[in-house]
Amino acid sequence: MLAGTVALLWCSTVVAQSPPLADVVEVPLVPPGLSSFPIHMSGQYVQVFDEPDGTNVLHFLGDFELVLGAQELGVGRQTVRSREAVVWINAREFQGKTYQHLQLILWRDAEIASIGGSVTKGPLLLVTLNTVGSLTTHADDIVFRASEDSDLYLQGQRIREAAMREEAGPLEAHVVFRVVDVSGISQEKTVQKSRPILKFRSPGDFVVREVEDGQRVLTVTGGVYLSRGAANDGDFLELQADSVVVFLPKKEGAAEPQTQRAVGLGVDQMPRLSARDGDDRSSPVPGLGAARDRQMMTSAVGDVDVESVYLEGDVRMRQGASAVRATRVYYDLIRDRAVILDATVTTSLVNNRLPLYLRASEIRQLSSQEFVASDALLTTSEFHTPHYHIGASRIALTTRALDRPGISGGFKIHNATVNVGGTPVLYWPYLAGDVDVTETATRGLRTGFSGAFGLELETDWHTFSMLGMETPKGFDSTLSLDYFSERGPAAGIDTKYFRDRYFGDFRSYLMTDNDEDNLGADRTAGSIHDIRGRVLSRHRHYLGNDWQLTFELAYLSDRDFLEEFFESEFDNQKEQETLIFLKKQRANWAFTALLQTRLMDFVTQTERLPDFAYYLFGEPIGERLTWFSENRFGFVRYRPADQTFRDFLIDGQQFASGTVARADSRQEFDAPVDVGPWRFVPFVSLRGTVWDDTIAGGGAARAFGAYGVRGSMYLSKVDREVRSELFDLDGVRHVIKPDITAWMSHTNQDSAGLFPFDETVEKIDEVDGAAFGLRQRWQTKRGQGKTRRAVDFLTWNLETGLFRDNNPGGDLTNGFVSFSRPELSIARNYVNSSVIWRVNDRTALVGETNYDINDGEVDVLNVALSVERTPRMSYLLAYRFIEEADSGLLGFDFNYRMTEKHTLAVRHAYDVEAGRTSDFTVALIRRFPRWFSALSFALDEAENDFGVTLSIWPEGLPQAAIGSRRFTGIADSSRLNRN
Repeated sequence: MLAGTVALLWCSTVVAQSPPLADVVEVPLVPPGLSSFPIHMSGQYVQVFDEPDGTNVLHFLGDFELVLGAQELGVGRQTVRSREAVVWINAREFQGKTYQHLQLILWRDAEIASIGGSVTKGPLLLVTLNTVGSLTTHADDIVFRASEDSDLYLQGQRIREAAMREEAGPLEAHVVFRVVDVSGISQEKTVQKSRPILKFRSPGDFVVREVEDGQRVLTVTGGVYLSRGAANDGDFLELQADSVVVFLPKKEGAAEPQTQRAVGLGVDQMPRLSARDGDDRSSPVPGLGAARDRQMMTSAVGDVDVESVYLEGDVRMRQGASAVRATRVYYDLIRDRAVILDATVTTSLVNNRLPLYLRASEIRQLSSQEFVASDALLTTSEFHTPHYHIGASRIALTTRALDRPGISGGFKIHNATVNVGGTPVLYWPYLAGDVDVTETATRGLRTGFSGAFGLELETDWHTFSMLGMETPKGFDSTLSLDYFSERGPAAGIDTKYFRDRYFGDFRSYLMTDNDEDNLGADRTAGSIHDIRGRVLSRHRHYLGNDWQLTFELAYLSDRDFLEEFFESEFDNQKEQETLIFLKKQRANWAFTALLQTRLMDFVTQTERLPDFAYYLFGEPIGERLTWFSENRFGFVRYRPADQTFRDFLIDGQQFASGTVARADSRQEFDAPVDVGPWRFVPFVSLRGTVWDDTIAGGGAARAFGAYGVRGSMYLSKVDREVRSELFDLDGVRHVIKPDITAWMSHTNQDSAGLFPFDETVEKIDEVDGAAFGLRQRWQTKRGQGKTRRAVDFLTWNLETGLFRDNNPGGDLTNGFVSFSRPELSIARNYVNSSVIWRVNDRTALVGETNYDINDGEVDVLNVALSVERTPRMSYLLAYRFIEEADSGLLGFDFNYRMTEKHTLAVRHAYDVEAGRTSDFTVALIRRFPRWFSALSFALDEAENDFGVTLSIWPEGLPQAAIGSRRFTGIADSSRLNRN
């Protein structure tokens, strides 16, 4: 906002065309704090009136926008937007200059885009503005009538008066544009939506009659249409029907009516809204006081006060994102309550744009945000008799406003059943929780058969919903209830949470298991535990003053459990640890304290009892030097896993340590210097470490030093004459980045006699080497219109690493150079090449090769061709060779949409070295109205396993799949990256 204010002040000076500096000006043409730019305000509907003191008031409803400035003046524009706004305008004077002082209350989706590019958002904002520019207003409908009884005006007037008392002077301390977020006011001051005038028009006949007890009604037949609010507003109400009865206020002095009915219409047969339905005079929003007793309606017979309406005959109702069709509707316009009979409600889930249908014999709207449905049916199918649905004896729904189309809120479901083909297959007596675009009570089900697990049934449920609780803000929890015929039953809870001051997750799983694990590579072992499982808890809390606390607790029943049942987590995610970690970080320094212990004897870990560290990053020293510092002191203990014979053959004998006191300090000094186009960074690093115990016994001290240089430069050339339709080229820009790293190091002790507490401390050795790299990019322009963009159509990186000492790392690893810390490099001479050629937006060729100079062999070779011919076909051909694992894997992925209803998917991975199939899967996906099914067959010779799976999932809700979710992503697209 400061940037926007400065820009406004600067632009004001330009437009005012101030006189030359030689002129003496005692009164500026435009005083500071005033804008001379024109102001344009617009909205769908506006009420205009004057307050007793002469202040002009404009009450805008629907898509309010204020624009300050104009592009034709050569300056930027400041834009103010909201769903509803009240604007107060009065004339003031400052230094002999008359100006307009504007005060705006912006409500719902308030957004202010400043000239400087910053954006301010909030649910309720107060804006003050001073201008001598012109004011113009535009609206689709302008009414000269006061809105002094609307809640937004009343609340805005209170906020405005409080702001006026705080003003520093006539020009508010010379501030042109001022914004205050007033959304944090107490609940008793919360703003309720305003009540715009109800519009009514009908081609039928009007009959006004008086019924018993002085109640007057307006009866209209022949087709009616009622609306309230702006068409694009979230609270827009629209009603259509064959006939309507409008209930007018009873005559003065008449008794309270006992019934509400009109001749010829079945009003007396409608269910009544009783006190238990919230039928009182208070607002549904706490703290706003009593609701008004009348609502103004504009009709063909003039403006009249109304209380409620009754409609029948092909009733159509739209409010917010929901559309309703019913036979009869009674609607209380004052309190937004309704009774809807034989109703079908259509809405959409937000993220996936999936239609949602609710059918019920009776729906009671208790307020604009509260609904109760009886004998309800919930489905995503538009058919009157859907293939699947959720049934309930009663559904209670509370909605919340969103900044996008759709619904959100809380729900309570009584006697819920999951029905397939009209037959109940699941039952739960009570569910409660949040309505969300991706959530149903059932989060997912999987059923199938495999050789390793037998008959599989895995189900995921919303934990809080199953417990009949609403989900706490920021929390998400899944309850897993599984069964494997060859292994046993299993259950677990996964919970994630994210709040302002903390976040974390909790994972648990418990099962009975008497079978053996098959982990591939001839690793078959029987479980020694009848009860297996895991517990993992991770939590981070921000304590304030730049402190944060992290807690982790991890326990596994045995060493193979995670790899067998949660293989993706075992391969890709963080190590299972138990620790408490405290950190304070500010600017370029950080202090940490780590307390860590090991709970599982089959895991190799270093315990820290505790370990303290201090880091300093990029601290300038004078004009040339930059200092990096890393220091630690603490007590550590190395605890290797209990070794199997296979572990002993791979790792050799592992020695455990006692509690060892350790101090370590590393200091690095860099001195960047430019030589022509090159940027060189000479560096020196010094490290000193002491231990009070080693493998050989007794203490030790080590000094380690490294020195060298890093360097890089950029070269580029543009050739706009290159054109090719075949290769989709429109000009070429070639960017080359050569780089170099060279260093030498010295130490008085190698790593062989030290316990390996940390790879980055104890495992470093004296290594001299150099790396040379050549990074290249070829860029061109692709796309049409707004999608036109610059892309890297070809990248080719070459790198070679050369070492004087080629022993560390052994024969089972590839060479590697660490540019930031060369002492962590793996000393094996190598040449690496990686290429990505994006032939076009749908075809790419990828390749990588690593050549080991020491043994004269290729250690790594990856080649892949990806082709997407959407929407019908996509395929991937790939080959990967890794010498270290003695693995050569040939892969083929294929998606083909045969018809509008059938899609074929094939996945094949063949291990060339072992001569066996690692994965072969064939799936047929079938589209039905609003749901899909997939039948898949899978074979894995590496783990001697096979399986057959049937999957069923609703359109737009793949997480609710019954069966494997592997192929749910290609139901609507054949793209490979949707799997």
